[in-house]
Amino acid sequence: MDPEVRPIGIEQIRLLRHRLLRPRHPPEELVYLGDDAPDTLHLGAFEGGELVGIASVVREAIAPELGIQAGGGPAHGAPPHAQWRLRGMATFPHVRGRGHGARLVEGCLEHARGLGGRLLWCTARLSAEGFYRRLGFEGRGRVFGVPGLGPHELMVRVIWPDGEPSRTAEGSIRRGPR
Repeated sequence: MDPEVRPIGIEQIRLLRHRLLRPRHPPEELVYLGDDAPDTLHLGAFEGGELVGIASVVREAIAPELGIQAGGGPAHGAPPHAQWRLRGMATFPHVRGRGHGARLVEGCLEHARGLGGRLLWCTARLSAEGFYRRLGFEGRGRVFGVPGLGPHELMVRVIWPDGEPSRTAEGSIRRGPR
C-alpha cells in the first residue's frame, strides 16, 4: 500500500515539528517564516490513518549567509521568486524506509513546480544527506552548525517545468523521482 500524502493544518505541522524535530520547544513557538503565506503548502504522510511524517514548502530565496555568490552560485540561476524552501521535513523512526519521506518531498516539489518554482532547497541535517541525494539534491556551500540540532548542509535540486530532468552543476542530466 502506497503512503498517503495530503495537505494538513498548521496545528498538526507544529505539533509534529515539536515531537520530531525540536522537542525542547513547545509547538506554539515552532512558527517558521512563511508558514502562513497563501502559497505555502504543509503536507502530512499517513499510514493506516496515522500521521507519520510532515513537510512544508515555502517560497523563499536562499539566504546569502548560506553561500550564494553573485552571478548564480548554488541557485543555478533561479531568480529569488522561483526558489522554494523545503522545511520541517521529518518522519517517525518506525516508518522510515517505507517511502513516506520521498512522497512528501515529491509533493512539495510538484507544488513548487506548479507555481513557477525553478529550485527547491533545504538545510539538511548531515545525517539525512544520503536521503536527499537519492532524491536528486546536491550539497552546496559549507557545513554549518545549528544550535541544538547539529551540523547541516545547504542542499539544492533544480526544478524544470513540465517535469523535465534536472541538471547537476556539472551539466549532466539527473532524473529524479516524479
